[in-house]
Amino acid sequence: MYLSDASNAQLLVRYSDVFFDDIPNLKEEIEKLNMHKAISIICELIRVRDAMMEPIQILGGEIRIPFETVLKRQICGIDPKSTKELFSNPLLRKDVHIISVQMLLILLKRIIQFGNYKTMEDIDYEILEDDYKKIIQLQLAVVEKVNEKHLAELDANHFLYSTYHLNYQRNVAHEFLRMYYMMEVVGRDKNNFDLDIQGEYRDYYTAFAQKYGFTPTQYSSFLFGELITYYSDVNGLICNSMWRNIEEVYGQIKEKELISKVINILSCSIETYKKWAIESENQEWDFSKFFELPFIKDKDGRYISICDITLRNAFFEKIFWLIRECYPQADKSAMAFFGRLFEKYIQDVTEKATNGDYEYIAEFSYKEKKKEKKSSDAYIRKGTNLLVVEVKGFSVLIDCMIKNEQVEKNNEKLFVKPVLQADLCLSVIIEDKTEFFGIEDAYIISVTMDNINAVPDYYNEIHKNIQKRKVCEKTKYYYNFSVEEYEMLMYLLERQYDVFGILRDYYNSKALRPFSNYLQERYEDIGMTDFMEDLYDKASKRMKELVFPRS
Repeated sequence: MYLSDASNAQLLVRYSDVFFDDIPNLKEEIEKLNMHKAISIICELIRVRDAMMEPIQILGGEIRIPFETVLKRQICGIDPKSTKELFSNPLLRKDVHIISVQMLLILLKRIIQFGNYKTMEDIDYEILEDDYKKIIQLQLAVVEKVNEKHLAELDANHFLYSTYHLNYQRNVAHEFLRMYYMMEVVGRDKNNFDLDIQGEYRDYYTAFAQKYGFTPTQYSSFLFGELITYYSDVNGLICNSMWRNIEEVYGQIKEKELISKVINILSCSIETYKKWAIESENQEWDFSKFFELPFIKDKDGRYISICDITLRNAFFEKIFWLIRECYPQADKSAMAFFGRLFEKYIQDVTEKATNGDYEYIAEFSYKEKKKEKKSSDAYIRKGTNLLVVEVKGFSVLIDCMIKNEQVEKNNEKLFVKPVLQADLCLSVIIEDKTEFFGIEDAYIISVTMDNINAVPDYYNEIHKNIQKRKVCEKTKYYYNFSVEEYEMLMYLLERQYDVFGILRDYYNSKALRPFSNYLQERYEDIGMTDFMEDLYDKASKRMKELVFPRS
């Protein structure tokens, strides 16, 4: 029976915690704003939410203070008078925040809903400290409203699930090399796949390039340029507009026209979001339109990235849907081969990482009642332990996050059914295949594009469900990992860590947390496997060739 892990809980400051006047009326205050300026400030505040100040010397030691602490003093008047107060005032704790991605995105939706659209044409403005203060105050007013709603009604499972999902920091380097491998390395030649699935082959690379005018690798390469703004060592406010201009940013780059095309398919005018913002007003986790179109454009062609989370999503999740749009909606099997590409990537990462005391066992065919079937996608054996890898090219159903709907269907699709499929197969083959002789414990992992987040009530029900329906007595442990979590596990396996011990300890933990968090707390500098590192080097070289081609 799992319990929630509250060791890393983060708290949000309300308006009434720091200001003593009436809570602002959001609609009235938003109507007074310059929308163009307000959007810039919101996007900038999201960018600096995790920024750290330069190290300072205190009592013979060195510490780094979050930039948010500076904002608390400047904007909210939380001004410590001594070093002791700096560390004792609860509002100055690192886990207490006046900047929240979720709340700023809700505020952005309210601005889209209630804003004065004429001010989108007023681009000749200064950004002063009072402007930042106004936006932060309005965001704290949003926190106040959401808190009131939660006091009246809160589904704790949905809240935890959506919090994990929104705030997970995707590793863009991993997503870049993964898509490069799937689209450019193996996906362009059907002979890279077994004969029995070559009939399903789709040339996504060519279809994508023909529809959009640039290749999938060019698409990912150009987006890296937009990510730079989030990775630069920023620890202060720029007091200037965050809106960008293609000519000013990329004017010296030969491929700027292609970069403009990439930005265009991922952007829209602010008016385009309005109908959705109104309809989803009461859905505090619905940011679907921001994920679909992560750039906002004004009438003069300037554009702005909404936030790093929506931009990172464009590297893997979004490209799936861009590929889907290359085929007619009536073509229900259009994306089936994408799942095959995903399986191929996981199989190759697994095989290349397996060495030393670990033995790799590839997918194989077997007969059950004279019917030809395929095994799970990969196996790894060490002693009497067997790791069973079942790969599914699935993502979390969006309704789970934004509407708290289809939760059971989502849990079945990503976790329960893949595990039971692998379990059933294992029950048939384990006594007949010599590579499995002597196996005592099987660990089944359902690897999906993203995964069921670490919500104890969900996991307790899932485990009870699997325990009731599984048929192989060797199946002892079962998991649903995102591709990135699985990559982390393969890194540790390649370096001969005891991954079965890691998996067993995680499974038996009382406080449930995301597997990625569990690993990062125990092992420093979990990086890429050697295979992934080599792929990344090749992908990076290819990126340089595409962005900076030789004349």
